[in-house]
Amino acid sequence: MFQALLLLLQVLMAVFMEKNTTKTSANSSKPSSRTEKDESAIGHAGTHTKGKAYDPSCSANTRTVETVTVSKVSSCEQCGEDLREVRPQGHERRTQIDIVFEKVLSHVDAQIKSCPHCGAETRAPFPETFSGPLQYGSGIKAYVLNLLMAQMVSLQRVQQMIQTSSVR
Repeated sequence: MFQALLLLLQVLMAVFMEKNTTKTSANSSKPSSRTEKDESAIGHAGTHTKGKAYDPSCSANTRTVETVTVSKVSSCEQCGEDLREVRPQGHERRTQIDIVFEKVLSHVDAQIKSCPHCGAETRAPFPETFSGPLQYGSGIKAYVLNLLMAQMVSLQRVQQMIQTSSVR
């Protein structure tokens, strides 16, 4: 529990130190006459809208980083035959979703090979952090702890938020 609280504190400090959003009439109590004009609104006389068009599907400060790593089979689990030159039959994928200022998806594809000597099927091992088909990283765990403990958001609402962010 102590380590989780330390991780939560580190994440919160990093967020506060990293993000400095400029205040506009949309995200502060400043009236629109006191905020700077958006460059997309300058020079477009006759339009009925002000500023950039709002796209709720994707925030401007978010991005998704996705990596795929291949875990290779080097030898047969049954007889020890060298399988480095044998073509894989397929892959089994496990995925980890984490949030660290951006959504980070990490995939590990473990090779599956058949031994030409004994015919046994061998799968490459997954890293220890990929214990099942899908798991969440420490950043998203800290985010959930923050929502539940510090922000006092209900468990049902946190579940909805995580499910929504996992789909995107």
